Amino acid sequence: MKISKTPLKFTYYPWVCMGLMLFVLTGCGSDDDSSGYIKFYNASANAPGVYLTVDEDLDNDDDDEIELTYSAVEFAEVSANNELDTGSYYVELAWQDEESSDRSDLEMVYQEQLSINSDSITFLAMTGDIRDPEVLKFDIEIVDDDDDDDDDLFNLRFLNLHPDYTYVDVYMSADNETFNEAVFVNTSSYNELSENIKMDQDQYIFYITEAGSDEVIYTSTDQSYSTVSQYVIVLRENVGVGSSPFAIDSIGTNGATLLNDVDSEATFGFYNGVAESEYLPYYGGYINIDVKLDDDSEILIENLGTGEFSDSTTTANGDYGFDVTDSYTDDTYISDALLSLEENADSTIFIYNKIDPIDDDEDDDIDEDSDGVVDGYEATIKSLTITKSNTSSIYSHGIKVVNLSDSDDFSRVTFYFVLNDEIISTAENKLSVLETSSGSVSLLNNTYDIFAIATIDGTDVIMDSMSMTLDEDSVEQFLIFAENESMPSGYEMTLVNQSSDE
Repeated sequence: MKISKTPLKFTYYPWVCMGLMLFVLTGCGSDDDSSGYIKFYNASANAPGVYLTVDEDLDNDDDDEIELTYSAVEFAEVSANNELDTGSYYVELAWQDEESSDRSDLEMVYQEQLSINSDSITFLAMTGDIRDPEVLKFDIEIVDDDDDDDDDLFNLRFLNLHPDYTYVDVYMSADNETFNEAVFVNTSSYNELSENIKMDQDQYIFYITEAGSDEVIYTSTDQSYSTVSQYVIVLRENVGVGSSPFAIDSIGTNGATLLNDVDSEATFGFYNGVAESEYLPYYGGYINIDVKLDDDSEILIENLGTGEFSDSTTTANGDYGFDVTDSYTDDTYISDALLSLEENADSTIFIYNKIDPIDDDEDDDIDEDSDGVVDGYEATIKSLTITKSNTSSIYSHGIKVVNLSDSDDFSRVTFYFVLNDEIISTAENKLSVLETSSGSVSLLNNTYDIFAIATIDGTDVIMDSMSMTLDEDSVEQFLIFAENESMPSGYEMTLVNQSSDE
């Protein structure tokens, strides 16, 4: 089928709606002609959360003056549609460089006097390096068309923010069709917002090609558009592990939805957290992992030692299986475990052991002879999959805490990240994580003393402590809490870069 090059500006197609980022501006209509909206989108890949402040008068601190600082917006996320009276305002963008998020303590990267217009959305998009960002401003007229509701239509615009592609072509098809049936929608220019396009409400697949080409470089997962809404489709650089250069953010009134390339690869690796135990009498500290792929091929990871990460493997996204065996005895620890790999994601599978009471007949009775003593214990090998962060902020960093402990004395561990002017009880950054679970915390660049504390018999006990310094050169980290018999408490924290390349 020949692909039409005719724009669909005012033509209705029930299956057309491509984009690399969707900016949904739902419910923006206002009965008050003297109000408009401001909306902020953070497209700076190395930025932390960025705060938007609106100030009516920089030199005036009267109580009735409008001075608002909205919640921080992380990379690839968007603020709400914030309503303001029409008029002129000073608008600031800033990031938090110390514990206080007060406006006066934020590090400002942009300040401009802007107009809020009636029945219009002032849309700000921050791109580039946070140390010298570019802020784009677009005035988007609020579409208030009764026919949209009567005819089940929605509105969308395209915004190309990929610095390596000056022009790209956007196509759309129904969710049950392919690029052969797709229709050309728009040629999207770098840093420019397209005119409004009306579409029938339906479910769509989006395609991107270089301008004038019919070679697809991005195919989205299908996305439903079932309400009368206004969307901006933002095409941005892919920061995940997949080979497609693009990703889409579907930005709406209440947030942004990421649309990855449906064919994006996935990356995975394993960590051996299996500790030696009396209930694993023949375990020598090494495991083999056999990953079975779709094409009848397999990946064999041999002699992975306790406390070690395997090399990473990149493959097609999808559902696979894996076995875990003892490297020396060939005893099977895990058989046909599910390995579900999301598109464009990098995952680590933590293999660990858990000591459980024996219940061979599965009747939930672990004291069959009723002598008040558990009949016995056995070791079970389990897995925990954690998806690594794609963020790369230079001013703050994500820590994924993995608690592989297995104790009868406590069920959770609280991790405190203590600054030099704090003590444990006053530390603002802390995270409580159940055994064999994980959690995440984002920390500003600084030096922290880290304490792992468990409550045992009503007393808080320091299980381990260490120091950590984060700066602009740091990367995202795993903080692994696991058994180590050589430690006084029997447990130890270990910091490891999430990226194996670092």
